[in-house]
Amino acid sequence: MVKIRASFSSSGENFSPAKFSKINSVKLVDANEPGDIGRRGRHRGKPIPYGSATIEVSDKAEGNWSSFDDLLTVMENCIDDLRGAGAGDISLLVSLFHDGQCNFAFSNDQLKRLVGLNVDLPISCYSDEMLE
Repeated sequence: MVKIRASFSSSGENFSPAKFSKINSVKLVDANEPGDIGRRGRHRGKPIPYGSATIEVSDKAEGNWSSFDDLLTVMENCIDDLRGAGAGDISLLVSLFHDGQCNFAFSNDQLKRLVGLNVDLPISCYSDEMLE
């Protein structure tokens, strides 16, 4: 069994999630403005030098790839607004969880849509034990 979790990560020195939210209704998760005080990681207790936010359609790993297509649709409808709000680094983060051999593939249509978005595509694979 293979499950997938995917989200879009956006960041940039001048990226303002608040500006994006004024022009687009897509919900942002873990958003911070440049200069916000970090709550974790290397910027904990210090001003974060960039804005960042995540877009997801599900916060759970799922065996249903239709959520992936839904995420692509959301991104196609908001990527120009993200860039307009200053996002320079945009990546589609894919995490695959598997219980043995891990095989997955993108359809021709998904690949065309990904190319049209012009974003990075890091993929991480994990044992499904990580879900527990």
